[in-house]
Amino acid sequence: MLAAVSFKKVTAANYFQELSFEVEAGSSLVLVTSGEDESSAIMKLVAGLSPPAKGTVLVDGQSPTELQEAQLYQLRQQMGIVTPGGGMISNLKLWENITLPLFYKTGHITEDIEEAGGNCLRKLGYSGNLMAMPAHLTQIEKRLAAFVRAMLSQPQIMFYCNCFEDMPQATRKCFAAATAEFHAESADRASIYCTSSAETARDLPAGSILSIHQPS
Repeated sequence: MLAAVSFKKVTAANYFQELSFEVEAGSSLVLVTSGEDESSAIMKLVAGLSPPAKGTVLVDGQSPTELQEAQLYQLRQQMGIVTPGGGMISNLKLWENITLPLFYKTGHITEDIEEAGGNCLRKLGYSGNLMAMPAHLTQIEKRLAAFVRAMLSQPQIMFYCNCFEDMPQATRKCFAAATAEFHAESADRASIYCTSSAETARDLPAGSILSIHQPS
């Protein structure tokens, strides 16, 4: 089976050397990193935001940094990424932040989509105003909103970048359960969790755990 994401002896300067792993379609993996910067470096390699110093990164069999702009855009449409800050646009309301990528992709937001997004937010414990501005949200609320935003686009690859840290355990378990449920909705979906906490890693619903050590 073709790997959804493959790192073959990948080196990223100041972060890791000759990192190798594969995440097949339908599977999930936790990467325990040395910190948020290292997790972010992996995320940027997967998204084609930076090239590896050495080695090969393949996403759906393609090297992101070797693609033309239109091809890379199409590849990124298959990805959902949740970062610690949630990636909110500061001058858009919460619900606008959640639905904007899907609106760009499809040109409309259906009632079913609105219901699914609202239900997911409530299931994750958000009871605030859907029209709240990002400045009025906590960091955790922004991460949960970023997950709902990604979920609505139905990506085949989900990347969670150090977004489970600093959560109360009950919230973390609820969030982890929601990601597991979303992962299981598609037989071909791949999920990658990056965390710098071995304790947090044990709460995440992945098939395997790989620890990464920063070179001395």
